Parts: sequence; C-alpha cells; structure tokens
Amino acid sequence: MSKPRIVILGAGFGGMYAAKRLMRYAKRGLIELTIVNKTNYFLFTPLLHEVATGGLSPRSVAEPLREIFRHSGVKIIQGAIGSIDAGNHTVKIAGPVESVVPYDYLVIASGAETSYYGIPGADRFTFPLKTLQEATIVRSRVIDAFESAIRSNEPAERRKKLTFAVVGGGATGVEVAAELVEFIRGMVKRYYYNTNCLPGEAGQCRPEEVSISLVHTGKELLEMFAPSLRRAAASRLVRHGVNLRLSCTVGEVTADGLKLKDGGIVQASTVIWAAGVKAVIPAFEGAPPAMSGGRLIVDQYFRLQGSDRIFALGDAAGYVDAHEFIKDSKNTRAVPMLAQVAVQEAKIVADNIVASIRRRPLANFHYHSKGSMVSIGQWFAIGEIYSLNIAGRLTWWVWRTVYLFKFASWQKRLRIAIDWTLDFFYPRDITKLS
Repeated sequence: MSKPRIVILGAGFGGMYAAKRLMRYAKRGLIELTIVNKTNYFLFTPLLHEVATGGLSPRSVAEPLREIFRHSGVKIIQGAIGSIDAGNHTVKIAGPVESVVPYDYLVIASGAETSYYGIPGADRFTFPLKTLQEATIVRSRVIDAFESAIRSNEPAERRKKLTFAVVGGGATGVEVAAELVEFIRGMVKRYYYNTNCLPGEAGQCRPEEVSISLVHTGKELLEMFAPSLRRAAASRLVRHGVNLRLSCTVGEVTADGLKLKDGGIVQASTVIWAAGVKAVIPAFEGAPPAMSGGRLIVDQYFRLQGSDRIFALGDAAGYVDAHEFIKDSKNTRAVPMLAQVAVQEAKIVADNIVASIRRRPLANFHYHSKGSMVSIGQWFAIGEIYSLNIAGRLTWWVWRTVYLFKFASWQKRLRIAIDWTLDFFYPRDITKLS
C-alpha cells in the first residue's frame, strides 16, 4: 500500500509548524511530506522591521528550509503555486520548469500579502514591509535619502528629502516608526554630523532636520491593547520625535507624500506602508471554494467546505471559533491574522490529517491568546500576557526572549542572540543591500 502524500503550500508560520509536527511521520517512512514555497527559506516576519533599520542582517531572519528539515525525509520544492485541481488531487507549480505535484491531503498555508485597500498611488509610491527583499529596499531607501540630501545646496530641498512617513498604527507600524527614529538618529550622530545641513550651521547635521510621521486612521495607536499601554506607546514615540497623525485616513499617495481624506497633506519623500494585509489564496481549477472576507471558509476541523482532503490554516483560513457563535451568532469574526494563531492552528491541522489517515475522530480548535507584545525601539516594549499589562525594559527583554525561541533551530537562535548582543556595542548597519 502506498504512503499517504501530504503537500503543504507555504512555509510561513502555519505551514512550517504543520510540517514540523508531521515530520516525525515522514522520518519513519509513514507518509510522503512535501513543502512548496516561493522561497527556499522560512522568514521570521515579526523582525523584518529590524532588518529594515539596520538592527539585524537579512540572514538573521531567514532560515533555509533544507536546513530545518535536514535528514527528515521532507521534500522541499521551491516554486510559485500555479493552481489547485481538487478533482484530480494535484497542484501545478509555476516557474521556469512547470510541474504537477499529486496529493492525498493538501494544506493551504499560503499566508498574506500587503493590502493597499484600493488607495490611489499606494502601490506605486510606498514601500511595503512584508518580504525580505522589501526590508532591504526600505533600508536602502533611508540611506539614499541622506546621501541625496547632503549633496543638495538648497535647505528646503534637503528637508524635503528627509521627510518620512509610516502608514498604519498597528504593531508593525509602531515598531517600524520606533526603530526608524533610532536608525536615523544613529546615522546622523555617527556619519552625517559634519555635513552642511542647515544654512549658516556648517559642520552640523541635527536630528531635528528630519521629519518622521506616523499616520493612523484610528483615534489611538494599537487599539488591541489596554488604554494605558496605548498611551505609553504613543508617549514614547512622541518623546523620540515621531509626529503622530491620528484620526487621519489616507485618500491618495503621491511622489510628494500623503493626501488625507480631510484635505490635509503629510509631506514625505519616503512612505513605508504598514496599514494591513490580505490573504493570498491560490487559484483553483473549476469551481472556486467558498470564501468570506477574502479568506477560505473552513469547518471546525479546518477543512474546506465540501472537501475532506483539503485543509487551510493561518491567514488563508477564515476560521470562526465556536465561542464567537456563543457570544453573537450574527456578528462572528474569524480568528486574527497573527503568527501565534497560525502556530496553534498548525498543530490541530497536522493532528487532524493524521487522524483522517487513521480514520479516527478529528479535533476542533479553540484559539487561546498567549498575549501580545510590541517593541517601541530599544529598551522599551509594551505587552499583555493573559490579564497582566506590562511595559518598560523588562517587557522588552521578555519580548526578545519570546521571539528568540520561536526560531526553528538552536543554530539560528544562537546567531540572533549574538547579533543582538553586538548591537549594544556597535552602530547599526548602513550597508546598502539593494
């Protein structure tokens, strides 16, 4: 009897942790396990903002899949997902050499991509922060802004080049803005202090010359946190020189900055977009699957409607917890698009696939939040751990420790720990990588 063939589409948090859960069965020769991913590495997206601001190198947040699954029997295919043929149980892999991968059980863990919400110019004039390449582009853009500014003889032109804006007041936007301030402050102090940046002040280039704005639609930053923590985060950003533009909705993005729906203008030569994401859903041959809110509708076992062989998890799956129906059956919400959600779902999906193979009862899922933490630059973070609200230096250490142990291997954890330790003694890296 042939071994069951399990194919996982995507190697983000959901796909990678599902594969790690199933790896023991592949190692024992009980299943054939294949991972299909666009890149050959697992990307630790929560730390991309540190790559973009010179705190970490790109290799620090990327872990090769072949290293993670070395000697495990897991097959790795690097390629873009073409389409899914549910009727024939196959997946087409696009690329220079197209191929077809058969499956008995399929896991859709295709993740998410940047959402621009149809705002004119947002996709053309902003810099997203969702991939490793985008993080290196943001870093290069910031460096280029300074290199270009110091060559200008016009004070107004220099000031214009050194205007930055971050759109989005969620966790990513706040972390990017905080790290950007420290990155720029260090650059000015160490490398650009001897440039004629202000008229009549030869030999000085002061941080006051730079303008950094954080634009957010809501009345407060980080709405998912308690009010006291929101205020602590906002206060920290303001003290470090970030201009908070709250209750401001972006209507258009141009090469000169942001046009707000209320008629206001935020000048910015560099706009970093951290305003949201949308699920990436592979194409299906034939009838498309049922979706809600741009995510695949799944049952209590994470199976697609009408299929007992196709599972979805993470950002791709619009899973509605049973507790949502108990609270209000007419206004249910899918679980949030977070890494910790995907990791918890991965365990259930992997176990349900094994149960399906063995023809045993499947388990449903209830999301238990383990808390959330957001860093506000070096030495400060806020967090909610169960019912405890914490903020300050100790929270920052906890935040780093938690993230450190979410990497797949001890080798990578050690490298990150070394990089973070060196950051205390050396300036941030301003090497242009793109």
